[in-house]
Amino acid sequence: MRLIPVPTPTVDDPSVTAADDPLLALVVGATLRAARHRLRDHLTSLGLDPDDACLVLSELVGNALLHGGDTAAVAWRLAGDRLHIGVADAAALSLPVIQDSCTREGGRGLLLVEQLAESWGVRPLGALGKETWCNLQVASA
Repeated sequence: MRLIPVPTPTVDDPSVTAADDPLLALVVGATLRAARHRLRDHLTSLGLDPDDACLVLSELVGNALLHGGDTAAVAWRLAGDRLHIGVADAAALSLPVIQDSCTREGGRGLLLVEQLAESWGVRPLGALGKETWCNLQVASA
């Protein structure tokens, strides 16, 4: 059994305090929908539009499950209108961003993340794998 690292739910915002606890989940293919609904419910309850965030979460978790193993650890933290999403998996290698001009079907998830997020990246976690993260602004609903 391989350990799945816990993503680091950070936001580049000095107003984030220890009281702003992140939401964490362990996701497998069958629970991706539940994780997406949990994020949607969380943002909607705060009067925020969840659409872009849910799409980004789906893409990051989908990549983690497709290329990184059977499970992924997910964390998100909201600070005002800034959302940080981190998805950790057991694979050490990051995936390339497929360009618009590519004729290949599929493989454009990170291109979507790049278009919707303010920033994103991959953080190596040594022998445990990697974390793919993004920061995005969440608009009012």
